Amino acid sequence: MGTPFNTSWRHRRRGTLAALIMISITAVAVVTLSSQHSRAQLADQQGADNALLQVATQPLAHSEQLERDVRLTGRVVARQSVSLAFEPAGRVSEVLADRGNAVEQGDVLATLDTRRLESRLAEVAARSEEARAGLAFAQRQEEREAQLNQSNFASRTTLDQARTDRLTLQARLAALAAERDSLTADLEDSTLKAPFAGRVIERYVSVGSLVASGTAAFELIDIEQLEAHLGLPARLAATFTPGETVTLNVNQHTIGGEVRARLPHIDSDSRTQTLVVSLDASSNVVPGDLAELRYVISESASGYWVPLDALRAADRGLWNVLVAEPLEEGRFRVARASVELLHTEGDQAFVRGTLEPGIRLITSGIHRITPGQQVTLSEDVAYAAH
Repeated sequence: MGTPFNTSWRHRRRGTLAALIMISITAVAVVTLSSQHSRAQLADQQGADNALLQVATQPLAHSEQLERDVRLTGRVVARQSVSLAFEPAGRVSEVLADRGNAVEQGDVLATLDTRRLESRLAEVAARSEEARAGLAFAQRQEEREAQLNQSNFASRTTLDQARTDRLTLQARLAALAAERDSLTADLEDSTLKAPFAGRVIERYVSVGSLVASGTAAFELIDIEQLEAHLGLPARLAATFTPGETVTLNVNQHTIGGEVRARLPHIDSDSRTQTLVVSLDASSNVVPGDLAELRYVISESASGYWVPLDALRAADRGLWNVLVAEPLEEGRFRVARASVELLHTEGDQAFVRGTLEPGIRLITSGIHRITPGQQVTLSEDVAYAAH
């Protein structure tokens, strides 16, 4: 029989062996599971790599005509506007119009105190009567001297003196008549009247104001005859003819108008020609409003309409677009095409360049793809294309 020591040692050896076997089995299981997981990840990654990016496209249609919606902006002005002033100096005695008042032609706006003018006019009248009386006496004296000279009872010198006195008084009467006319005109100009029907937009004088000659008193505009002055390139201005009917938009209201003239000069700053349009009468328009004229022009141009978002900036003022070139089995390759931008309208652009009719333009996701990359068309776009 073995000793107790030998029995215990054998038991410990069996336990150690069993533990080593369990550890080995566990390690094998862990390695196997890790390997399977790695292979699954690699398969998933390979599947993801094999899946091609889907992009939206549209077929390009070639156009030989470019229709452009042109918008011209200008300003509404009054055909007649004037700064009214008193011709003579004086003190304002009465003001009959204020800012915003509508006036008719000939209406009195303000008057000056005319007492001094009337006094001077009366003085001139008295001096004229005196000069006429003196002239009558000089004429009779000249006649007597002429008779005496014929009878040799008066010298030639006396006759000449009488004739000089008569001419002097005639000249004095003429000067007094001119002074009277000047005072009469000043008297009439002391009453400021509206030269045409319109509206007062500014008043600069008040009762009691002392004004110098030519001092502005009122600003008056004709609100019944309004015009729109629009600046446009000379080649476009030539397409309008005087008398042509046009439609403008002012304050979100549509207003009819008639082309009155094209001003025969080019603005040196904007390089535009002014088109003058007479506006139909409207209570919704006042001078200073912005007026917009919209019309469509057609011109020969070979190119394609593309979404504005499909353009990428390139060198030397050119642009790039991405197109989908067909391969096989429904796959496409991304390619770059250079284009020149001719016109934009809303979210569309008219371009020309290295494009062909029917080629598919990539319209979305262009920031995620690069030339040479293979892609497929999204199902909804491909279905819509058919």
